[in-house]
Amino acid sequence: MPDVLNNQSLLNTSIPDGAIVQSGGAASATVTTSTGQAAQNAKFDENLTKINRESKEKQFQENAKNLGMSYVNISTTPINPDLLRLIPPEKARSGLILPFFRLGKKLRVTTATPDAPETRAIIDDLKAQGYAININLSTPEGILEAIRLYDTDVYKTKKEISTTLNEEKIQAYEEEIKALNDLKNRIKVVPSEEAVYLINIGALKTGASDIHIEPEENFVRFRFRIDGVLHQIFDLDKASFVNISNQIKYHAKMKLNISNIPQDGRYSFTVNDRKIDLRVSSLPTEFGETFVCRLLDSGRHLVSFEDLGFSGMYLKKIEKLATISHGMILVTGPTGSGKTTSLYTLLSKFNTPQAKIITLEDPIEYHLPGISQSQINEKREYSFASGLRAVLRQDPDVVMIGEIRDLETAETAAQAALTGHVMLSTLHTNSAIETIPRLINIGLPAFMVAPALNTIIAQRLVRKICRNCQEMKEVDKAVQEEIQKILEIIRKVQPTTEVVIPEKLPVALGCEVCSHTGYKGRLCIVEMLEVDFEIRDLILAKASSTKIIEAARRKGMLTMKEDGILKVINGETTLEEVHRVTTIAD
Repeated sequence: MPDVLNNQSLLNTSIPDGAIVQSGGAASATVTTSTGQAAQNAKFDENLTKINRESKEKQFQENAKNLGMSYVNISTTPINPDLLRLIPPEKARSGLILPFFRLGKKLRVTTATPDAPETRAIIDDLKAQGYAININLSTPEGILEAIRLYDTDVYKTKKEISTTLNEEKIQAYEEEIKALNDLKNRIKVVPSEEAVYLINIGALKTGASDIHIEPEENFVRFRFRIDGVLHQIFDLDKASFVNISNQIKYHAKMKLNISNIPQDGRYSFTVNDRKIDLRVSSLPTEFGETFVCRLLDSGRHLVSFEDLGFSGMYLKKIEKLATISHGMILVTGPTGSGKTTSLYTLLSKFNTPQAKIITLEDPIEYHLPGISQSQINEKREYSFASGLRAVLRQDPDVVMIGEIRDLETAETAAQAALTGHVMLSTLHTNSAIETIPRLINIGLPAFMVAPALNTIIAQRLVRKICRNCQEMKEVDKAVQEEIQKILEIIRKVQPTTEVVIPEKLPVALGCEVCSHTGYKGRLCIVEMLEVDFEIRDLILAKASSTKIIEAARRKGMLTMKEDGILKVINGETTLEEVHRVTTIAD
């Protein structure tokens, strides 16, 4: 690249003759002419300003091209808030220069006057600090508009900027955060960029799925959702939170100056060669913006059906599902019940060199080699319904769509299942049997529901007892009676079941390994409805849900409640956990 700092021609040619840049903190430059050429009306002034701005942008783009530089429209480029502290505002204005991107000690700056003495002095000072400078070109108007950031809360707290986190630093943080209580103390003494990483790593360390940041009147509450349950981690004063909030929004490509409407964004970071994606949602509340950050470990390995919690008859059934040639398999349950994980595990069983598999997802949570995965984009009218029509033209054997939300998607999915495809999807219902009336209420006729459906899986997630700190205790009489009632029902449904209540069951205590929750990891409690010829006839006859469930129970179907009790007896979870996710029948 040419030595632009010694090129005296750029400064002389970058601004048209007769134009005067009015700085003084203004957001944009104003082009004035002689006194006798005053604008005739507001419309004329507006058009003239627009023409001059476009002309200047083209001239700066041409100058940048001639000099081997890059032109940057800095007024629309997101700037990391911490980068502003590299150049004081008064110097940024005098030198018409701003830093806008940094990777380690590599720093990109943009300026309108690279040959000006003030600009050269600033760049020399940055080089003296050890930065390798990449110089870019922007219009004075664009830089003056971006300099407005100095007047916002983004620049309120002056802290030294940190270098981008490398692997050694991340590992050092993991060592420092021995307990979640350490987080509050650490994030108060580091720059906001590092604070965000510390919070994310703290969440990863505890296996949290979500980070909840909730402003109150005088403080901001941080909570992690660990194994499906929210845990309060710490409270932070609002002054310390301002820059953290801006960092989250910057990384997620959200608008920094907007706080009165909801926003969505996402970003990613890497830890130990694992790419972690974060979906960020902000919502304006009475005391400020609240954030929820969903952590998605796209490099996480899939586990077996046994590890998910499938056992006994249900384990045999779900393993058999991976051999079907057509039909619809639906996994149902509320948000956070593990539906997608179960679908991915099932999908991996279909994944052979002979099978063409395509997915439609929002978002893509796991990356599976050998499978074509497509991201839905509703803003561009790429929905599950329109995407599914396109997918079926790709000659797939197996199709997975993230969710059936409407009649159009349901109809296309059913048609695919009826024409030789294996169709996998999710639906929000409370039980397996409720899926049938739900599809019919969406508008799918019974004569399509009955032959299209193969199996419905309903599930919930319960926390597993931490093996490191569990303690065996005698089962009290009330618990024995409750479990005994369910066991009697199970024996009627599955007469061959031989299960007895043990004298002692493990209880959750809490230790460092489980972040003092008493639980570590989760597993499914499940119910599966296999749509055989008898069930299909009942659906076609529009029989009640009671008739359908009676038929399924005769074939040995257990409810989620009963599956949960069996896992309690096996010492995998607790009765309290089963109570938390479902109601135990009397």
